[in-house]
Amino acid sequence: MPVGDVQIPVIGNDMVIPLLVVPHILIAAFVIGINLIGAFSELTGVITKKAHYDRFARASARFTLLLFAVGSALAFTFLLSLITLYPIFFSQLMNIFFWVFLAEAFMFVGEVIMVYAWYHSWDRMAYRKNLHVVFGLVGGLFGLTQMIFIDVVASYMLTPSTAQATNVGWTFFNPTYITLNLHRFVGNFSYAGFLIAGWAAWRYLRVTREEEREYYDWMGHWGIVWGFGFLLLQPFMGYGYMTEIKAASPGAFEYLMLGPKSWLFNLLTIEILVMAAGSVLYCLHKLNFAVKPMPRLRKATMGALGLTTLFGLLNTIPADGYLVPQIGLVFGERVDPNISLAARPPISLGAMYPWKYIGLIGIALVGVFALSLYLKAAATGFHWGRASRWSQYLLITTAVTVVFTMMTMGYARETARRAGNGKDDGWLIYSCLTLQEQKFVGKGCPEQPRETP
Repeated sequence: MPVGDVQIPVIGNDMVIPLLVVPHILIAAFVIGINLIGAFSELTGVITKKAHYDRFARASARFTLLLFAVGSALAFTFLLSLITLYPIFFSQLMNIFFWVFLAEAFMFVGEVIMVYAWYHSWDRMAYRKNLHVVFGLVGGLFGLTQMIFIDVVASYMLTPSTAQATNVGWTFFNPTYITLNLHRFVGNFSYAGFLIAGWAAWRYLRVTREEEREYYDWMGHWGIVWGFGFLLLQPFMGYGYMTEIKAASPGAFEYLMLGPKSWLFNLLTIEILVMAAGSVLYCLHKLNFAVKPMPRLRKATMGALGLTTLFGLLNTIPADGYLVPQIGLVFGERVDPNISLAARPPISLGAMYPWKYIGLIGIALVGVFALSLYLKAAATGFHWGRASRWSQYLLITTAVTVVFTMMTMGYARETARRAGNGKDDGWLIYSCLTLQEQKFVGKGCPEQPRETP
């Protein structure tokens, strides 16, 4: 049997990797986010002397440890599948990124050790909280550094550097490396924050003791501050990331933003609208329970909700009637569905410039305004435990939406490598190593100047 000619029955080879990677990424991103949020929560508890923060931080440490086993099992299974199904590809990655994988493994070990030490020393170091906080922060930094190392590989696959593979600096710092790290760093906090809020809402709806209702009401507030706050940075991070993709791999950008996969941007904007409008609506609801009534803040937040919805709807207007051609969701006719949006008359309000830019910037600026008003009210305090049931369902909706948002963005990045190598093929390393037959191409391939025989 030829090397790499293993065929997986029923689901096929192409489905094995995403079935393993998607849950792994969802778990890993949450672990990084909740570890850092938990560490900062403990630090906030030390400063404010409020028990809610310490209780949440301890639960974060425990939950992180529980998720490690599942996430690690998926990661190891993914690596074994990658070696078996794509041996040429994996061999190439190991030749280029041996030191990256080695450093990433050490970061993983360091994270495990520090998080275990952080959790199991909680009671023993109750009177040395300043030092104990350091354990959590260092554990979070290990996880963050682990992400930074693996992003070297992820960014290189889409935008490989034009330098030779032996030129470590330029190979590692490829065109999208910095912007991808910034995008994922902000995304991890937002993703974890919304999930924290959703879990708190679920618990709030189930508990009956008053003190537990107060705690989970506060926890939903704490999660939405992190989730919504970092979501407002994502339009700027995403713009920077897509700009680098456009410059380094224009074919992938065209395929993703203007070609057959342009519907992904419309889906993403709908998800952002749900999370942004849902967050502002939650903030508006919580203002009813402020210790110090603030009617002016509430009226201003109500206006911010209207503007957030308006800017969000502006983003969702498609550039043409071909919304999701893959499932037949189209309006009107077009001769060739693979023709880019740049070559066909778009719906004027669906154009990226200036309307989509106005919509994204508008959501971010109005969101900052609404969150600032909410934090001003939070500084005076809320009456916890009085939130309505519909507000908790709203938090659960944002939590579910952020999971689909992560999957949408991940799929968009990976499917961009389908461009430029035939309709039914794609690239494992863009413009370098083909997907189906794992063959190197000499032209445009910086690491392998010859073609695979």
